[in-house]
Amino acid sequence: MKKAVLLLGVLSGLAACAQPQGVGLGTVGAGGGGVTDPQSTRTEFEMAGLAPLPVYAFSMNGEATPANALNAGGTRLREAEANLEVTVESRTYFMRQVDLNDNVYVVSEGAAPVASLTGVIRARTGCLVNPQPLRSDDAAVYTLDCS
Repeated sequence: MKKAVLLLGVLSGLAACAQPQGVGLGTVGAGGGGVTDPQSTRTEFEMAGLAPLPVYAFSMNGEATPANALNAGGTRLREAEANLEVTVESRTYFMRQVDLNDNVYVVSEGAAPVASLTGVIRARTGCLVNPQPLRSDDAAVYTLDCS
């Protein structure tokens, strides 16, 4: 009886292999016998010819915060030449990307932020954008997720 059950198990396994499709592995024999790696789950974002934001990287002791990103580089980075001028919905912004340790931020100075500004930042950086920025008088600091 044990031999019959074992034989039945082996035959059903062989029968499954004869089918044109395996379980969870795609079509058996596809790709000419070579093994293909699974596709990456990371999405590559193409900037479609948009000028990227200037990137400034700083290493700092302590916790990296949006407030630290706003003040990084001092007054030198608040000059127009240190930023990319971007017009969104007839409003002008001066923007830069600030990397503090492993955290990434975008500082947008100028007009009050509009809702579509997060889409513009995503298009120029390729990163996910937290839609709730840290706000000051004339600046907004967005936290990015570039993982």
